[in-house]
Amino acid sequence: MISGNKEAFKVLQQVTTPTYLGLDCSSRAIHGVWLDDQEKILAMLKWRSSDLEFDVRFIEISLQFTKDLSKIKVITNAAVESAIFIQNPKSTIEIASVVGGVRLACASNNIECLPVDNRHWKKYVLGKGNSNKKDIKEFAVDKWGELFIEQDWADAACIALWRKRRTE
Repeated sequence: MISGNKEAFKVLQQVTTPTYLGLDCSSRAIHGVWLDDQEKILAMLKWRSSDLEFDVRFIEISLQFTKDLSKIKVITNAAVESAIFIQNPKSTIEIASVVGGVRLACASNNIECLPVDNRHWKKYVLGKGNSNKKDIKEFAVDKWGELFIEQDWADAACIALWRKRRTE
């Protein structure tokens, strides 16, 4: 289910110029941020499931994300943060599964989606590969304003920015 602004989703359905989509995944949600050519945020959307079982959440999130992508015709460049290694192997596997689902959904909709290591996009966008959540949020707020209710949207915006600048 889209938990972002429904008006923003309608805007995305009508966009005719290239956009840049940054995606940040967890075992419970996918956060997506779209940028235009001027690096302005067009939309911030979230697909989530609150089911207690990961296998159910994964299917719900993946199907809704795929369905919604099919309704947005102009996404020419996307990037998803690669799964990070977490001390808990179960969490690592779950996040890697969601990232794989995102890449498959993009491929199914003819969208090139590059995986990017978190240290790489942080170094490229923020200048420091080991930037922390506070650094990312400060950069995002300085660039785009107080739009980020959740840290994951700030991350996704920076991932979209990495993709946009990498494409230039």
